[in-house]
Amino acid sequence: MATNGGVSESESTTVDEAVVGEAAIPITIRVVVVAMAGGLLGTVLMLPVLVGVPAVFGLFETEPVTRFAGLAGFFGVEPTLTLGIVLFGLGGTVVLPLVFLVVGAFLPPERPRAVRGASLATIFWFGFVPAFWPSGGAVTVVLYLLFSLLAHWVYGVTLGSVLDRTIGIPQHDV
Repeated sequence: MATNGGVSESESTTVDEAVVGEAAIPITIRVVVVAMAGGLLGTVLMLPVLVGVPAVFGLFETEPVTRFAGLAGFFGVEPTLTLGIVLFGLGGTVVLPLVFLVVGAFLPPERPRAVRGASLATIFWFGFVPAFWPSGGAVTVVLYLLFSLLAHWVYGVTLGSVLDRTIGIPQHDV
């Protein structure tokens, strides 16, 4: 087997294919729309874990969602449950996918790249936890932490998978 600088031809081919797979993908309107579609799908898929399962056990509370809508008070809008749901949906459909397009190239793990979405979702989970903190005892808090983290991972893997399977996760230099 011929070698090139101590690297066999089959190893060289594998390295070349990996470099092509990591080629720069510009952030275009099409990429943004696909990312937002992945964010919407991720938001929908996380809801059964984040809301459905806790609701079955009587642990889901709407008060933290309404409290989250208090952000709109800055604009003179009264916080409501509906507004909280809309803001949550916009965050998952617009904000997080846009952040992922910018930082997804720099998140671990290297492979599989779709799991980079779970890395981003875990980072945002640390902000989610205090924003939606439930009232209740230790069991409620532990279940809240468990289900909210699992829901964020569902969201992140969905977002990462949609991008990775359709367009690719944008790779760029800073």
